[in-house]
Amino acid sequence: MEDFVDEGLNKAGGAVEDILDELLPEDLEWERLVRSYPVPALALAIAGGFYLGLRHGPTILTAAATFVAGEISRQVGGGLFGQRG
Repeated sequence: MEDFVDEGLNKAGGAVEDILDELLPEDLEWERLVRSYPVPALALAIAGGFYLGLRHGPTILTAAATFVAGEISRQVGGGLFGQRG
């Protein structure tokens, strides 16, 4: 189960980095800014998450639930019907 969670977090983390790379200018070192100013970065992330939740909460929950259900069925299906040996 831990591998499943770690794999999901790695996929999500990579997707977040891809989105940030597309949205932010190339010369902006956002990782350095987050390390230098962790409290404002956290406040910005909380405010952004709150705003996204208000505007797109049901859509995000539906997408997350669909993803989790698909991953669980893939894991269970692989365990039940996968190759043994």
